[in-house]
Amino acid sequence: VRIQGLTGNVQFDHYGRRVNYTMDVFELKNTGPRKVGYWNDMDKLVLIQHEPTLGNDTSAIENRTVVVTTILEAPYVMFKKNHDTFEGNDKFEGYCVDLASEIAKHIGIKYKIAIVPDGKYGARDPETKIWNGMVGELVYG
Repeated sequence: VRIQGLTGNVQFDHYGRRVNYTMDVFELKNTGPRKVGYWNDMDKLVLIQHEPTLGNDTSAIENRTVVVTTILEAPYVMFKKNHDTFEGNDKFEGYCVDLASEIAKHIGIKYKIAIVPDGKYGARDPETKIWNGMVGELVYG
């Protein structure tokens, strides 16, 4: 099957899979979308070289605190033994805590570790269709 659609060639092989197409890849910036490459079945991902921008683009997170949503899971994120004597991120220790700290220093952002109250990674309830855990925090805020 082969037709010419609004986005170009639309063609399917004998298994019903789409073939002979290209998808543009965009980067979303505060100034709007910018094409950064394309993907097709033959070349796979092809990135377009752009002129380097001056400095790092931190406009999306300047003067904001990034919330790092997580669960307690040793050895990645754990409460320190005397965590109730500390404030904020200093209450925590572990590999992911150290990694988040180093990333924040490297790119110059502020962040806050937030433990998901239900302690779950996240699953969708088949009856209510509501997500819980970390996924729920990301979906519902």
